Amino acid sequence: MHFKTKKLLVLLLTAALILPVFSSTPIAASENDASYKAAYYKLIKELRKGNEISQNGFDRFKLIYLDNDDIPELLAVDVPADSFENNNIYIYSLYTFYNGEAVKLGDFQSGVASAGGYRGNTFYIKKSGKILETSTAAASGDGDDFIYSMQDGKLSVIASGDFNIADENAEWNGKSMTYDQYDKKLNKVFKTKKAKSFEEIKTVSYKSMKKKLK
Repeated sequence: MHFKTKKLLVLLLTAALILPVFSSTPIAASENDASYKAAYYKLIKELRKGNEISQNGFDRFKLIYLDNDDIPELLAVDVPADSFENNNIYIYSLYTFYNGEAVKLGDFQSGVASAGGYRGNTFYIKKSGKILETSTAAASGDGDDFIYSMQDGKLSVIASGDFNIADENAEWNGKSMTYDQYDKKLNKVFKTKKAKSFEEIKTVSYKSMKKKLK
């Protein structure tokens, strides 16, 4: 057999072996895509009915990318009956798709409970796997921060601190320091400039999310 003919046959055989590998990738991605959508579709139907967190049912939703993969997390929002300015709290439940099912990561909140009461917010950094939950008691000035990291379908606290705005006393991971030092420690773990609050997320209605997941 001529050398050029042999070379052509080798190239054709190599291509035949490689092509199935590449062609299988979109199929796998499509199956994975369908799996998380089906799980979330079933979940939002249950959340819409209400539970111990949201008695009237969650009415706003959003798919966000918390960790660095191609499958989004589902954020369910219970919007207060009145406006945020009228001392109400937004309730958030966050879910991820892990091991073939929708898994709850946790419940969070933001808003103002009363004139001298709770003030809080929750932030995340896209594709980082990190969440910051912060709150302050307006009357006393006491506050705290919890930073979570997502891994293997769950959130774990990786850093935390307590502070008082009035006297600038603070404690980070059990160590006392000034509030300025505290702020630097927090930003080393959670880059606040890159963060987005859950309040800023543009959510969609239950009906719209159902269409998106079909």
